Amino acid sequence: MDAALLRRVEQQRVEMLYGNSLAVSGSSVLMVAMIAIITWPHTPHSRLIIWIAIALLVQAFMLLLAARYHSADDRATASRAWGWRFAVAAGVAGIVWGSAAFVLVDAEESLTLALIAACLAGRATISVITQAHFPPALHSFASPTFGLLALRYITLGGYGNAALGVMWFAVLGYLLLFGDRQARAIVAQIRLRYENEQLVGQLQQQNILAEQARAKAESASRSKSLFFAAANHDLRQPLHSLGLFATALRNGNVDASGRRMIDQILQCTESLEQLFDNLLDISKLDAGQIEVKKEIVAINLVFDRLRSTFAEQAQEKKLRLVVRRSRAMVMTDPTLLFRVLANLVSNSIRYTEKGGVVVACRRKRNGTVSVEVWDSGIGIPAEQHERIFEEFYQLNNPSRDRTRGLGLGLATVRRIVQLMDHPLRLRSRTGRGSRFIIEVPVADPTRIHSAAATIEQKVPNLIGGKLIVVIDDEESVRLGMQSLLESWGCKCITAMDADEALGSIDGRTPDFIIADLRLRDERNGIDAIRELRAKLGQGIPAVLISGDTAAEQLRKVSAAGLTMMHKPLKAVRLRALLNHEFAKKQRG
Repeated sequence: MDAALLRRVEQQRVEMLYGNSLAVSGSSVLMVAMIAIITWPHTPHSRLIIWIAIALLVQAFMLLLAARYHSADDRATASRAWGWRFAVAAGVAGIVWGSAAFVLVDAEESLTLALIAACLAGRATISVITQAHFPPALHSFASPTFGLLALRYITLGGYGNAALGVMWFAVLGYLLLFGDRQARAIVAQIRLRYENEQLVGQLQQQNILAEQARAKAESASRSKSLFFAAANHDLRQPLHSLGLFATALRNGNVDASGRRMIDQILQCTESLEQLFDNLLDISKLDAGQIEVKKEIVAINLVFDRLRSTFAEQAQEKKLRLVVRRSRAMVMTDPTLLFRVLANLVSNSIRYTEKGGVVVACRRKRNGTVSVEVWDSGIGIPAEQHERIFEEFYQLNNPSRDRTRGLGLGLATVRRIVQLMDHPLRLRSRTGRGSRFIIEVPVADPTRIHSAAATIEQKVPNLIGGKLIVVIDDEESVRLGMQSLLESWGCKCITAMDADEALGSIDGRTPDFIIADLRLRDERNGIDAIRELRAKLGQGIPAVLISGDTAAEQLRKVSAAGLTMMHKPLKAVRLRALLNHEFAKKQRG
């Protein structure tokens, strides 16, 4: 026990000692009254009154001592001295109580002496209860009390009296021994309480530090998200324009050499788009904008998409891609599951130089299907199994080669599987390949609704001759979008804001509105679409296009009930969206 804790324990023991003074004084007065009643018929009254007065005076002194202790300023620093003062007073009280066996009883009054002995034993029992936590006080009171009582019996003479005297000495010894054990137990309890308080204090301090660290981490995470959102928007703008112009050029009269150059430009923009999409996934997950839509899905539909997506990529690296078909029906979000598996397969192909990649599933006894991606790649050291799921962390890429990604794929995978409540496990050894395992709940195949819903359908070309309004504050984007839409046979009106669009439309009703989210002078595409719909018709379909991935902006778009496509926009996605909207309108 350290010195500080020892002082606190000592202080608590003395505090308890003085805290019981009033209760001890009350019981002492009752004992004095009982002894007075017992001895009144046999003891000279003057002698009895003097003994009563001394006993009460000693008890009053102890109450005064307790009052001085409670008002003292040095209780904490001089607790042991105050304890010994109480012990001295208790010793005086013990002498007064023990003297009753000599002063108040004659030799021939054996019954009276026995009754007084019972009263003294009762008074000593009270001392054990109230003073055992401070042994000096108990010893000071009990020793003279029982010692004088034992001597009185011995001085009376006779074998019986001597035996009773020895018995009272034995009772004294047992009482002191019991008191010491009780004192050790009480001290242990006090020490344990203070140690627990210290531990609680340390835990509270650690919690405060942990809370501060968490707040700093959250602040850093928010700053990071804001930075990437702003960077996304600013970098996507020119990339978006480049993609539009390149697609428009390719749709024109270009020779084979020109087409090859344009294809290379589009390939570069597609690579950059993939990097931006990884950042967008993280931003959407942070913003809580990804909604899980679970349905009953034939796992083969997801596997078929994987096979068609990555077959060419695997063949280019001379790897074998095996996607084993299965009859399993699962309850999941097919789009999110495909994104997760696509990330895993892409990583496996990227980090595998020979051998191949296997995608398969097997039914487990716990009502789940284990969807697994195996590869014969470089493997992952055991100590890195957690770190690879951190954002921007990559193995074996010290030069930060961007052809190997940003290090966001597995971070996105973990967040999405957690969102879908699909446990993810990793088994890997260096040089022996890796195995990613996702547990997906099994579905009842008799309840399948529409397997075809997850298959990308080809939509007929319905956009020819449609009037489309494009609102964007960047001239290069307006020109690029106009060139692209006109190459598809659309009529296009471009404007910087809603007012300019209304002025250029000449009373016609557009078939579709494409608006940038951020416009000049603190305007936005949401308000522009609302204004056009208010003037021209609420049923006009619309889409927002933006490079902004900030969580706040994503929530605003969602609250407005609008669809948003992110820059750089793939022409094929825009065309598919337009065909889909016009097909819906045609069916309606």
